[in-house]
Amino acid sequence: MTAGLDLLADGGTVTLTDGTEVPLRYSFRALALLEARFGSVANVQNAIDTTGTKPSFGPIMQLVGAGTVGPGGFEPHFREHQDAKGDRKIAGDIVFRRRTDGADLADLLHPGHLSQYVDAFNASFSKALAALGNDDAPPTGATVETVSPGLSATTSPSVPSTFSRAPSGT
Repeated sequence: MTAGLDLLADGGTVTLTDGTEVPLRYSFRALALLEARFGSVANVQNAIDTTGTKPSFGPIMQLVGAGTVGPGGFEPHFREHQDAKGDRKIAGDIVFRRRTDGADLADLLHPGHLSQYVDAFNASFSKALAALGNDDAPPTGATVETVSPGLSATTSPSVPSTFSRAPSGT
């Protein structure tokens, strides 16, 4: 039996400036967001600049933010751009807002904890991508094309499982 992605692998936790500890988990949704933002899994892995010549705070915020997406965590908000060929790309950075109070993750990260964020990302991302045998993994640098039913300026918050749709005509 081949093991696939451990989608709920807790490899790291980050502590926000308000004292909240947030576990990082890279589900398919989180990985798809990162691919849409950076272009491929290979680009995600190369987003952290160790040379000091490219931006690092923004990409790390994006990497950490994707790991906080999910129940009880943060919700991504972004703009999509569709080019003349019909290809969709995320325009600019994804804003991650906490579901409980709408706080922006970027305001809750501390620049002095950059190495903690990188370590937590590396641990969580590595665990999520670890697979025994790796038979079903896409080749390094492979991109996955997604199809969406229409343009969207931002994502909508997830609907709670207790949501009941009103009958039509009322």
